[in-house]
Amino acid sequence: MNLNSESFRRLRTQLWVFVISFVLVLISAQQSWTWRLEYAIYDKRISDIREETVLSDTVRVVLIDESSLAYMSPSLGSFPWPRTVYAELIEFFSLGGAKAVLFDILFTEPEATTFDSQEDYSVHDQQLAMASGAYPGTVHAMLLTKDVEDESGSTLNNPLPVGIAEKFALPVSASVVSGQQNSYSLPIPIIAQSTPHIGVVGLDPDEDGIYRRVKPLWKYQNAVFPAFALTPLLLDKTALTFRSKDRELNVQERSIPLDDTSQVLVNFYGEMNPISIARVFQAWDQITKGEVESLALDPFSFENKIVLIGASAIGLQDTKPVINDTKAPGVYVHAALLSNILEDDLMRPVKTVHTQIAVAIMVLIAVVLAFNIPWLWLKMIFLVGTPLLWWWLSGWALVHNLQLNVTQPLTGFALGWSWSFTYLSVTEGASKRRVKRMLSQYVSPAMLDEVLAQRDEILHAGVGKTETLSILFSDVRGFTKISESLPAEKVVTLLNCHFSEMADAIFNNFGTLDKFIGDAIMAYWGAPIPVSDHADRSVKAALDMMRALDTVNQRLAEMALPSIEIGIGINTGDVVLGNIGSDRKLDYTVIGDAVNVASRMEGITKMYGVPVVISETTRMALSTPRPCVLLDYVRVKGKTEPMAIYLPLPDEVDSPTQYASHCDMAILSQRAFAYYQSQQWDKAENLYRDLHLDSVRALFLSRILEFRRQPPPFFWDGVYTFTTK
Repeated sequence: MNLNSESFRRLRTQLWVFVISFVLVLISAQQSWTWRLEYAIYDKRISDIREETVLSDTVRVVLIDESSLAYMSPSLGSFPWPRTVYAELIEFFSLGGAKAVLFDILFTEPEATTFDSQEDYSVHDQQLAMASGAYPGTVHAMLLTKDVEDESGSTLNNPLPVGIAEKFALPVSASVVSGQQNSYSLPIPIIAQSTPHIGVVGLDPDEDGIYRRVKPLWKYQNAVFPAFALTPLLLDKTALTFRSKDRELNVQERSIPLDDTSQVLVNFYGEMNPISIARVFQAWDQITKGEVESLALDPFSFENKIVLIGASAIGLQDTKPVINDTKAPGVYVHAALLSNILEDDLMRPVKTVHTQIAVAIMVLIAVVLAFNIPWLWLKMIFLVGTPLLWWWLSGWALVHNLQLNVTQPLTGFALGWSWSFTYLSVTEGASKRRVKRMLSQYVSPAMLDEVLAQRDEILHAGVGKTETLSILFSDVRGFTKISESLPAEKVVTLLNCHFSEMADAIFNNFGTLDKFIGDAIMAYWGAPIPVSDHADRSVKAALDMMRALDTVNQRLAEMALPSIEIGIGINTGDVVLGNIGSDRKLDYTVIGDAVNVASRMEGITKMYGVPVVISETTRMALSTPRPCVLLDYVRVKGKTEPMAIYLPLPDEVDSPTQYASHCDMAILSQRAFAYYQSQQWDKAENLYRDLHLDSVRALFLSRILEFRRQPPPFFWDGVYTFTTK
């Protein structure tokens, strides 16, 4: 199996794992356990994050609580109270300059009149209607519901009373509002006719029974009415626009984000600072009696405030379970939403499609990491770190009022990882371990990861192929003399120190360490992972090896061992690559003429007195600019065709300050050799005298001197022929 087919097979497998995991997450998203877990996580986080938050000072909540019932009982009796009480509330808050007073109380039935009364409404109803009409900031409640026709045959979808839609409906097309209600409950006609504003107080819980959202617009037949919390924003009748495409409701200059159900996700507060209605009436009694010096509640503290009146007493049955309170007054939901809008503190839920994109990304990350990271410890880091990162990111987003789904992306990551790990354990684990054991001695750990993807090609002995590679030979000069002067254990210590640094230089440049041959090193680039810049990497490794030699000699000096010098030769060409040997003993290596030439390049370094020599084919294969000094044209032993040989110099990245001088030296060497080859001895001599390579300069000056004494034959081509290795 070739590389392309193997890569395609792995890619296809990863794609299938991705698709299966993603589809399973979409299916699980419809299951109750998923959204129940998501709600539980969201509620706990919001409760912690918002614990210290306080309702906007512009919004005031006044409650009919247990203490209010006890306070009013002696004078008014048991609840419900006469509606004159609510008229007095309007008078109290209007006296203080409140901007609006909202009643989260449904006045859908008239009070009973006396037996002999000729009026349709009681005095109390009339007083409340009069007070409501006199105060332009009064908002009463209506209810729109979707009911099922009962057995009595009561009809639904009755038309609204005349004038209701004309007076209270919004200038919004009903087509842009989702959901159609079929039943209504309105304030009694005398109040509906007099009140300047009406808002819908309807609330629908989520599937788990918790109230988290408010529908901002309600539709009945062709009329659209605002939610209770929106009415204070519409007191001046400013036109309202609705952009369903952006899931956004614009009220005046305020933008209200909507979720996929066109509802607003309420951002609840830790402290609502409610005021007992008993304090209001205590202060009102003091005002009516002229006792204004020490009021229980200053009406002017409500100047420009929006007052919401609701009930929290248990017997009044207007408590609802919300995120941070199992028995919160229903008015808290409206007050929190209004405060959110006024303070630009709204929670912004992410669209379903964005959640699905996040799921796809998490599944993709899990699959890619599981398939392409070979180290178990790194897999474990990602296995734990990726979910933790998403957990942190979603928590950070909540702090900044952005709701990200937690469970679906994490479920996607878990499924993607589990499927991938299971597949890899069953089908690929054994072969990877075999290849890893075989090749760990040849390549760096980083390169080994890529090699494992081609394990099927490497497992079979004797299967070779022709590849163009760059081959490096390195040898310790004078090693025989060194080894003869040292005990055996010192020789081993010296070689281990040397080989360790040289191997690092090769591995750092993604080379394959073929073998140690006594004091010599053989390595190559371009296999087992094909790369186009193998010549660049091999030359870079050679220069790094020369720099590492300083470290080697420093360590040898510390161990009282002699310093060493090395020569490095590199050649690029076609070789036969494969596992050579038997099934019991394999060497993953290269053979061929190009390997022999690389060995010759290393031997040539001694004659020219330079540390590194590369062949002409290597220089031509360089893909990045690198100055190279032309050393000579030679015929190595066993070859008839001449070739140019070069000394590579550090490039602009490795030596930016000397790069210009290196380029000048490379150009000088080419000009000097051109004069030498054309037998213009004077010009060649002058240029070689300026070449800052002592050994090369001395060699060519000696040759020029000899040719002046005894000119070369007429067929001389300037090529030096080696007769030994």
